[in-house]
Amino acid sequence: MSKCNDCGSFMGGLLMGGIVGVLVALALAPQSGEDTRKLLKDKASELGKDISDETETIKEKGRELLT
Repeated sequence: MSKCNDCGSFMGGLLMGGIVGVLVALALAPQSGEDTRKLLKDKASELGKDISDETETIKEKGRELLT
């Protein structure tokens, strides 16, 4: 059971690290406001898709454990 919790902690840390990295890169990048807004929109869409995919994977693993 401990391995499963470690995996969740790792994935959470990885996700948070990615978000912080994107925010720092955006803060330091010399771009126009329009370009930055487009980049944020694209990254938010990508992140939403990644979260949706990860949620489906977790659901599938949960179903496997229950059967």
